[in-house]
Parts: sequence; C-alpha cells; structure tokens
Amino acid sequence: MSLKIIHIVFVGSAILLALFFGGWCLAQGGGYTVGAVLSFAVAAALVWYGIWFWRKITTPEEEWARRRKLFRTLPVVVAAWFASEPAAWACRACYGGLGGEGVAGSFFGGGGGGGGMLNAARAGALLLLGAVFLIQIALVLFFFYLRRRARRLRTDPVPPWWSTVEEPLKS
Repeated sequence: MSLKIIHIVFVGSAILLALFFGGWCLAQGGGYTVGAVLSFAVAAALVWYGIWFWRKITTPEEEWARRRKLFRTLPVVVAAWFASEPAAWACRACYGGLGGEGVAGSFFGGGGGGGGMLNAARAGALLLLGAVFLIQIALVLFFFYLRRRARRLRTDPVPPWWSTVEEPLKS
C-alpha cells in the first residue's frame, strides 16, 4: 500500500471521527453544542483538504481509470451489503429487549439507565474514541511540522554551518 493511499485513509477516518464526535455532542445538548459546531467545521476542513490532496496526487488518466473501476464494483458491494444486512442486526440486549433502554437509546440519546454492563460498554467506547482522537491530533501536528520543515528547506536548502562539517574518518 502506498503512502498516498495511507494518507487518504487517515484523512477519511479523521472525517468520520469528527462527524461522529459532532453527532455525539449534538445528542448531549447543552454546552456540547460548541463542540459539535467545531467538530463539524473540522470535518468540513478535512473534506476540503482531502479533495485538494486527491487532485494533487492524481492525473486525469488515473482518475478516469479509478472511476471506471468504482462503477464496476459498486453494484457488487451494494448487493453484498443488502444480502448480509440481517446478520448485522443488533441483538435484543443492545436494543433494549431485555429491559433497560439499551446501548442504542442511552448512548446516542442521552439519559442513564441500562445497568453496569452497558455503562462499562459506554465508557469503553468513549475511551477508544478519545484514543483515536488523540492519535489523529498527533498526526495533524506531525503533518504541520513536516510542512514547516519543508518550507524552511525550500528557502535555505543548504544550512550555512554545513561547510564546517568534516567527513568522518574511515577505519
């Protein structure tokens, strides 16, 4: 897998994370609305950046070949998704059939209830969401560092102290 594809995957996952976090903030209401607005703004900026990056790395011939391949495989993927949908339905415990309101109602719709097991699942999901968010922040900061370093090298490709460096002795 090339570095370009990995970059696109990370940008796509960052967009999904920002949208999920914004939706979660909206579901919480109150003071979380500011977090939702900021999260949706970050998602929009990431979409713009992803489009800009994709246009930068592809030629028109590559883009046409990618679209032809997508239009051939898209019906197969959609058919497989519809065929496997019953297997993806949640069990009665997740949707509240065993008492309590379940994960789907309590996690996204606010409110408590659900018992210790559901509270533990909710806390685990939030912990993993926070870990992914921190990793993506670190990646964004790393890309800003690389950008700053590339600009610095563009203006001064050879540092002035380089001429004083001696070649190491070979033993």
